[in-house]
Amino acid sequence: MFEEEDSDTVEEIITVRPLPTPRLKQIQVHHAQRHVASPWCNGHADSGRLAAQPPDSKREEASFPPIIPLNVGGHIYMTRLSTLLKYSDSMLAAMFSGRHRIDRDNNGNYFLDSNGVIFSHILEFLRYGSLPDKENAFLVYRDAHYYGLHELVEKLALRPEIAAISVKEAHKSQFPNYTEVKEQVIRTAMANASINRVGDVNIYAFRKEFKAKAPSFSLKHTCVTEQADIAVGPWEAAADEETFIRCLENDLLEEGFIVRPHEAKRRCKYYNGQTCQKFLFKISISFD
Repeated sequence: MFEEEDSDTVEEIITVRPLPTPRLKQIQVHHAQRHVASPWCNGHADSGRLAAQPPDSKREEASFPPIIPLNVGGHIYMTRLSTLLKYSDSMLAAMFSGRHRIDRDNNGNYFLDSNGVIFSHILEFLRYGSLPDKENAFLVYRDAHYYGLHELVEKLALRPEIAAISVKEAHKSQFPNYTEVKEQVIRTAMANASINRVGDVNIYAFRKEFKAKAPSFSLKHTCVTEQADIAVGPWEAAADEETFIRCLENDLLEEGFIVRPHEAKRRCKYYNGQTCQKFLFKISISFD
């Protein structure tokens, strides 16, 4: 085993070798899950649906009755205005503050374009401070972010099912361009699986950039990394290359891919005054 050489150079690199792309039928996938401001998602796509009144001192503010009829994604609820205003810094409180006008359906119910089933748990929290069961925890956590219910978000963040997701996302965030790398691994495996339905992907992962110190060392030598389909690195986190590959494999397995255990890394055999410390990993995805 050889130790990696230290380097002061830190620069994120992602290199992808062009590969033949198979003729595959394109499938449109529509994600039902909304994106929210959370450790793993961005803001909700419909967050701009509140129409603020013009900055006119003579404008007529919206007036809401003490009992509010709600149509939430097709589910009808009745609740007190005071319940929706319980947390003054929430989006719900802003919506029903009188500063905005809310769309109504044909029956006069105030319309909220979100998951109607999950909203029942939001109401239960507003009314009684109760938390959802394990099966609905993540979806409630997502919508609590959307509605700006920070108290509910903080309580759910400490639930084991939510905490586990947060830790996984923080783990993946150590590595540069992680999501793009994973997607490219899948595309490359698909392109390479046309013969026996097993796609091998060679990955050159390096936490620190190798820098030759021996004067006789040739940077133009035939290196094993020339066979790489994808190159990833360097990164500043303490996690090593083996941890990165395991993270990638586990992520693919959780998404339902059949991933074969990766083989031992292949080191470059070049030596001239010092050993080349570069190496390759291989991930194999079966499409049976």
